[in-house]
Amino acid sequence: MLDHLRPEAGAFVHNAASDYGSAVSRLLMPEGSGSLYAVSLPSFDPESAVYIVEKRLDAQVVSARMTTHFWPILNGHRRSPLEGPATPGVDMARSPIPLPLVAALKQLWNAALLRTRHPAHASLHTHGTNHHFGSFSRELGFMTGTTWSPPSGSLREGLVDLGEKLARYARESEEQQALTAAELLEESTRLFHRFESEDSRTIG
Repeated sequence: MLDHLRPEAGAFVHNAASDYGSAVSRLLMPEGSGSLYAVSLPSFDPESAVYIVEKRLDAQVVSARMTTHFWPILNGHRRSPLEGPATPGVDMARSPIPLPLVAALKQLWNAALLRTRHPAHASLHTHGTNHHFGSFSRELGFMTGTTWSPPSGSLREGLVDLGEKLARYARESEEQQALTAAELLEESTRLFHRFESEDSRTIG
């Protein structure tokens, strides 16, 4: 079985295919998707996103998560008005991120998104998490892909794990960030080489 993300019609943050997707992107990524992003849409837990905003000489990582699950609210499934506002709050954190780490993450995201494939057989998912990934560069433009609750040990799970660790990095102390940044750099480089190796096995 090929271990690839599935293609998407467009960048999640600009995708108006559903009211839900549009509302989530508007709340979690009000600045746009930046140079790369990862969005997680669980079946029963609050939605979240992490993205990197680059400027000329620096970059910042932004972690955003809903304070409560948005899907049932959007569909009018609140049991009573006392359950909270019609639009959930968003907990956001922002932090500088080293440019060499940004470069390594972009290399990995691009490697994964250049290899998107349609599955051989259609499948129906009910409970789990839908993960959306995207990146932008002048050379390649927008690239996007998605996966549903990837299997343990897969390349896609590695990408999901790195997105989650990147979100945690945005909320850590400076001392802890130094350790996490080193881990992210090592793990993203290792996963990039796994994607490269997968090509060799597929061709062989």
